[in-house]
Amino acid sequence: MRRQKAPVAEKSCYWPGDLTRWCSMTNSAEGWLPDADPALADFGLGVDPLADTIAFPHLSDAELAEVEPFGVRCAFAVDESLFSAGEYPFNSHVILAGRVRIVDVSTGEPVIFVRYGPGYFTGDIDLFTRRPSVVSCEADTNVEAIRLTPSQLRTIFTKKPLLGDKFWKSFQRRRELLLTSRFRGLSVYGRKSDKATLDAAQLLYRNGVPHEWLDTSIEENRVTLERIRPAVKSYPVVAHGSRVLFEGPTHAELADHLHLRQPPPRSVYDVLVLGAGPAGLGAAVVAASEGLSCLVLDALGPGGQAGLTSRIENYAGFPNGVSGHELAHLIYLQALKFGADFHVPSTVCHLERPESGPFQVRTIEGDCVRGRSVIIATGVSYGRLDLQGLETLQGAGVYYSATSVESRLCRNSPVHVVGAGNSAGQAAMFLSQSACEVSLLVRGTDLPRMSTYLSERLRANPTVRIRFGSEVVGIEGVESIAAVHVRGPNGDVHNEASAGLFVFIGSQPRTGFLPASVSKSEKGFLLAGQDVAVLPEWKESRAPCTVETSWPGVFAAGDCRSGTPKRVAFAIGDGASAVTAVHTFFGRRHLDQTMTGLAV
Repeated sequence: MRRQKAPVAEKSCYWPGDLTRWCSMTNSAEGWLPDADPALADFGLGVDPLADTIAFPHLSDAELAEVEPFGVRCAFAVDESLFSAGEYPFNSHVILAGRVRIVDVSTGEPVIFVRYGPGYFTGDIDLFTRRPSVVSCEADTNVEAIRLTPSQLRTIFTKKPLLGDKFWKSFQRRRELLLTSRFRGLSVYGRKSDKATLDAAQLLYRNGVPHEWLDTSIEENRVTLERIRPAVKSYPVVAHGSRVLFEGPTHAELADHLHLRQPPPRSVYDVLVLGAGPAGLGAAVVAASEGLSCLVLDALGPGGQAGLTSRIENYAGFPNGVSGHELAHLIYLQALKFGADFHVPSTVCHLERPESGPFQVRTIEGDCVRGRSVIIATGVSYGRLDLQGLETLQGAGVYYSATSVESRLCRNSPVHVVGAGNSAGQAAMFLSQSACEVSLLVRGTDLPRMSTYLSERLRANPTVRIRFGSEVVGIEGVESIAAVHVRGPNGDVHNEASAGLFVFIGSQPRTGFLPASVSKSEKGFLLAGQDVAVLPEWKESRAPCTVETSWPGVFAAGDCRSGTPKRVAFAIGDGASAVTAVHTFFGRRHLDQTMTGLAV
């Protein structure tokens, strides 16, 4: 039986905003863009989206003929649903006759984003992330269409690359338009001082899930929440429109609902990539593009340490700079396009090497996955300051990243950044756009580890104070940080108001989950290549590959590998090198097995 929908009430109440629209935003806004054409009032994106020919390309008759052999013809009656918000899996439809409407229901009231007819097609990037649709699509008239599954679309990418590019670029651009509109997606309710609320927002932000955080310390947001959930027992409250989905969800519960975590489609992968930072993402792109089945596991989502960086300006190909989050998201999409699988959150806790058969990786969340090879790209984490009371305030004013998530919590307030490297400098520059004053606290007397262009910009920025010979020795706050105690070069300690303490010191490798037989340096970085060739742990008759650890078939890439420069560009290249080593390992193992068979 076909699914029918009641006709949608035409209402337009959205205008462009930014990605997450934090804290000060409420849901009471009604109206239209001041400069918008009233004739476009059907369009919830604020302007006519069809004017964007990348997001909404019109296929010619010849292109429609090219598409048809890959899909299946189908028909829909007026008001019938092609797919609904929250539906998984869903398909793309190329419209041959009639007209469809794309509808947002995340505010509790249907809002039409766009209507289009013959020559246009439905869908967005979640066709490939394997997540539920964030909008609904309904027949505005009787509709004839060609239905394309994600697998059929991938076949078009391969066999009709020019046509496939139109689909892919369209899906990617549509998500960009959605995120820069006032589309809400999920609503996350909680105070900005609540660590669990910040953690949930970080998970959604890192994985590109459309959402809005409504700070319940603001009266209007508190009243809104009270209407849909009168007695809240735990935060955050996660809702879709007026429907409450969770109170105080764990990462795993939220990820399972959003299909970030799904049963891996394969029982054994060619490559397991541990970590979705630049090295892991680089490995995923190369592995998947070269025909290797690849599964990426990460505790939070794509980006790693780079995903916490507000702006990278010395990465080749981006003369205007790029945020770490944006760069990671682009590489993630590229890996998806080639067929890599992702499993998030997956906090790896154990790596096993059976006597025979593939490697096994176990996670805190209870997963067990298997692979013929493993690339460890777990990166590093920043060191913690040794201050009394610090643990209770992490996520409530003490941060180890500086993205739009944290910067909005410190708007028009003074903040303090601790560190002397590029990450600290980039954070200070980014925070200067929203904070009234940024104090960059440096224990030394110079910035020798910071890129020259960045240190020069910091010195020229009137909002940033570089304070050499200074360090934090104490903090104050109840629900969130209120002040820091700063010891200056002469030893005097000053009590200074602060809305945020951002810490970027001391890189510590995330390798503690590995068995002792996987050789590491004194500081815990993974030894590989020539460093393990001379160790008694290396038992093979052959020399190890350049990035191969003391366990044959297990490779290290990026910041967690000993002796590597801690730079994004190098990490991505190191991930690619690890895949080359995987090919070499597979070739050698096949040769060894062949020779063993001949000997028998």
